[in-house]
Amino acid sequence: MATVTVHGGASGLAQELLIGRHRAIADEPIVDGGGDTGPSPYDYLLIALGA
Repeated sequence: MATVTVHGGASGLAQELLIGRHRAIADEPIVDGGGDTGPSPYDYLLIALGA
């Protein structure tokens, strides 16, 4: 099983996700207070269910 590390800043909702050797970004849509720089956590949940 890969190691998962999550990095977030003091402002905003964006998170950098490190999964083993893979890198991803999660963020909330602008209407929800995020910057829309990546899929939302809910989007990642749907991706996981589809995988």
